[in-house]
Amino acid sequence: MEIHFFTIVLNGMPFIKHHIDILKQLPFKWHWHVVEGVAELKHDTGWSVGRGGRITDELHRNGLSNDGTTEYLNVLYERFAGQVTLYRKDKGAFWDGKREMVNEPLNNITEPCLLWQVDADELWTAKQIEKMYEMFWVNPTKTSAWFWCRYYVGENLVITIRNCYAQNPQQEWHRVWRYEPGNRWTAHEPPMLCANDDNPFTHDETERAGLVFQHYAYVTPAQVRFKEIYYGYAQALNHWTRLQQNKTFPVKLREYLPWVTDNTEVNVEPLTSRQERGL
Repeated sequence: MEIHFFTIVLNGMPFIKHHIDILKQLPFKWHWHVVEGVAELKHDTGWSVGRGGRITDELHRNGLSNDGTTEYLNVLYERFAGQVTLYRKDKGAFWDGKREMVNEPLNNITEPCLLWQVDADELWTAKQIEKMYEMFWVNPTKTSAWFWCRYYVGENLVITIRNCYAQNPQQEWHRVWRYEPGNRWTAHEPPMLCANDDNPFTHDETERAGLVFQHYAYVTPAQVRFKEIYYGYAQALNHWTRLQQNKTFPVKLREYLPWVTDNTEVNVEPLTSRQERGL
């Protein structure tokens, strides 16, 4: 059973460099599909237009990344011919929303497999991937898998509660599916694969197996600036910078990021916790 990973990316540095070192350690067949470029603010992401989301020249270079991601992927494609496939629009064109991006690789997947969404800033270990592979292998009726994540809003600031912002089990985080040729994505936010998916691994099952991934969503100023423009989070960089400068924790995230409206709590991640995971 092969695993097909897919990533849609625009300006994925530095996190995009993590994945290939993990994939190289896997003891089974894998393929990584990387779809690069600007997605128009349509369909699943159309909600951001109402917030002031827009696509500016600051975000891209001729429809592709402007932070070194494009050049890195070019080298990766040459080094791993046959295992890494790149998808890009021609002549600076934008993708017709993210749904078009995630559906593009499916045209090249012709055998049943595990299909794994890995965002550029989502980090897994090889042991975690191997464990998930094993769980699907010994449970052939399982159709997909849900996960919790450690969601970072700073280099060492992490959300510490659940059932809240970025930790909503009704839509986060669905990441692995048992794929059959002909399946298509009907949505990307949250991801929905047009297939029979009535028997997933639950959050509790994957957590018991140690399958909680690291999501570095708000770690660099460049990431936050991108979200400010593309998703319309007004003054996001200023708000986030104020959070980084805070010295007293825990805090409510809404006190710093005004688009968060619930009781999400943030605390400093202990150094020992980071060391245990090799960070």
